[in-house]
Amino acid sequence: MLEELTVRNFGIIETVTWQPGPGLNVITGETGAGKSLVVDAVDALVSGQVREEDIRHGADAAQVEGIFQLPENSPLRALLEEKGLAGEDMLLLSCDFRRQGRSVPRVNRQAVSRSIIRDIAAEIVDIHGQSEHLSLLRTDRHLDFLDAFAHTRGQRERFADGVTELNRLERELASLSRDDAELARRIDLLNFQVEEIDRAELTDGEEDALKQELKLLSSAEKLKAAAYDVYRTLYGEDGLDSGTAAVERLNEALPMLRDIAGTDPALNPQAAYLEEILHGLEELAREVHSYGDNLAYDPDRLEEVQARLELIRTLKRKYGGTIADVLAFAVKAREELGSLTDSGERRERLQSQIDRLRRALGEEASQLSAAREKAGKLLSQAVMKELADLGMGRVEFAVSIERQPAENGLPYPDGAQYAFSTTGTDDVAFMAATNPGEPLKPL
Repeated sequence: MLEELTVRNFGIIETVTWQPGPGLNVITGETGAGKSLVVDAVDALVSGQVREEDIRHGADAAQVEGIFQLPENSPLRALLEEKGLAGEDMLLLSCDFRRQGRSVPRVNRQAVSRSIIRDIAAEIVDIHGQSEHLSLLRTDRHLDFLDAFAHTRGQRERFADGVTELNRLERELASLSRDDAELARRIDLLNFQVEEIDRAELTDGEEDALKQELKLLSSAEKLKAAAYDVYRTLYGEDGLDSGTAAVERLNEALPMLRDIAGTDPALNPQAAYLEEILHGLEELAREVHSYGDNLAYDPDRLEEVQARLELIRTLKRKYGGTIADVLAFAVKAREELGSLTDSGERRERLQSQIDRLRRALGEEASQLSAAREKAGKLLSQAVMKELADLGMGRVEFAVSIERQPAENGLPYPDGAQYAFSTTGTDDVAFMAATNPGEPLKPL
């Protein structure tokens, strides 16, 4: 419903804001007052275009803005959501028409194309002039009119939900029903990848430990020599006979410090500390010597570690940047492998669901068709009565309801199959014969 119309610089109108009251609104006035301009402004708003002469003389642009209240069950809400134009319960249409440059239609203050504003306007505005009944002449709207008359919109919406679910199931089945050779290739590839990763027996953190081991193995001789140098510095070349070894020099200093402490007990702690250091150095020397003895160049182990690191690098190049990534890849590959292995059973379940849903939708479509056919006859009778009251009793009117047979259509209870959409299986058109003897033709 139009709540408010604002028109600026349109024809002879400088500025006018009109808020229609409930029910029928009548605009009266003398010729030239601009009555038809209000309707022309609405027409410009819903079409998104005007003639240049419609812009007020002396103005560079005209503006038309309409605020509409949307019914709760209006199909326009879904259209607005789809186009990303949804707002509150109110719908704001506006258009700026410039002498120089293109017009700018807007929906809820967002710029849109003319085609979008025309699609939206077709749901909320109908302009009737001489021989101009716009929505009534649109065959694609006749089914909407018939469903409104038959009170079958709820039934139609339930059917549409079922068709949406059917389409989803069929898409899923199609994705599973890939070429058998392609499916076999995919299974073989996944099996190879999982087996390759499993065969490696990777552990998280293993790579760092191997790199450290490789570093030690590569430097074994150098480390061994350095350890013996440390030992010789502490203990001498062959025990305590070099005269320059640290342990020997401390052994010489310890008795002297004890003699001093015998005279001056104040140095007893220092003597004890020196003895502790001496024992510590002896232990350190033995440990360094043992470390050197245990170090050995092992070319076999070096080659083994290098090969292991190369295997890890190869797997990382294929499956991820870290060992954790490689292991995660294996988990996902196993999951996909399981789903592909079970795809045959899944296809059977999906096909069974689809068959059941198609039969149920066929039954619903049959009931919907029956309700429409009954309502079509009542609507035809009601229109004929109105035509008779208008003195047009020889005019014929009928509601045509047809269905298109289709090999893969919905199965009706009688065994016939018909093409379908979210609205059902029926093609509805209003037919009329305006002169006696003429056949019925589309309205």
